[in-house]
Amino acid sequence: MDELEEKIWRFLEKPQTAALATISENGAPWVRYVTIRADRDFTLNFCTALSTRKACEIAANPNVHLTCGVLNPPDDSVFLQIAGRAEIRSDAATRVTYWQKEWQRYFKGPDDPDYIIVFVRPERIEYNAPGSAAARIWTK
Repeated sequence: MDELEEKIWRFLEKPQTAALATISENGAPWVRYVTIRADRDFTLNFCTALSTRKACEIAANPNVHLTCGVLNPPDDSVFLQIAGRAEIRSDAATRVTYWQKEWQRYFKGPDDPDYIIVFVRPERIEYNAPGSAAARIWTK
């Protein structure tokens, strides 16, 4: 990993709250919060319900954008802008592998038919650090 990739990984190695933007059925952006987890290759994942608007919007248009960091302005810390393509996975192996016990308040368990995992494969990450007017850019 180069220096920028290390900085991005240090930010993403813990679960993060992120604002996820999708495109609604009328072509307008729609944003909501999700909790993302990351793999070392920066592939992000989060769980949601198959019956949600976000799942329907991702199925129709997998291009998404996430913003994470700086949740308490004027907090002067790093934030990321992430553009990528999302993929919905509902196979049993994926649902069991990624299951988190705290999700029991939303789903009956990893076999709940409404429980899915969404993977986002970033194509571009903008790393924005305090004191820098320009973002550092990572691309796939």
